[in-house]
Amino acid sequence: MKKLFLAVSAVLFSLTLTFAQDVNPEEKAKQTVTEWTTQLNLTEEQQATVYNIVLEHKKAKLALKADTTQAEEAKATQIEALNADLDKKVSEVLTDDQKPLYAKIVEERAAKKKAQEPVVEPVKEEQPAQPEQEQQQEEQQQEESPVK
Repeated sequence: MKKLFLAVSAVLFSLTLTFAQDVNPEEKAKQTVTEWTTQLNLTEEQQATVYNIVLEHKKAKLALKADTTQAEEAKATQIEALNADLDKKVSEVLTDDQKPLYAKIVEERAAKKKAQEPVVEPVKEEQPAQPEQEQQQEEQQQEESPVK
């Protein structure tokens, strides 16, 4: 009975993970516009325009991420270009009072992206310092010891 319960639990868990990865650009765009509406005080007209811009962006980004033929570096470059295009189009819709607030959103997105990137430290080459020091010590000892 325990094995059956564990098997069913494992199947249900894997199904929830599968559905959790199912990304819907429309829902993501609505969520983004809702957040930005509260942060930027968007009017209804701005909301509709920004929704269309964000939806187009989310669809393009999803298609780009789904493309397995491209290298990760190329995808990252294209995503940066998509983000820059998004920022430009959204800024055109915003008023002068809203633009500084949107700049903060862009900064937060950049900071979040940096925090997610893995830190790659350069590999340090080992210096053969110890053998040189040992050799110098041996030479000093030979000079100090009396020659027989």
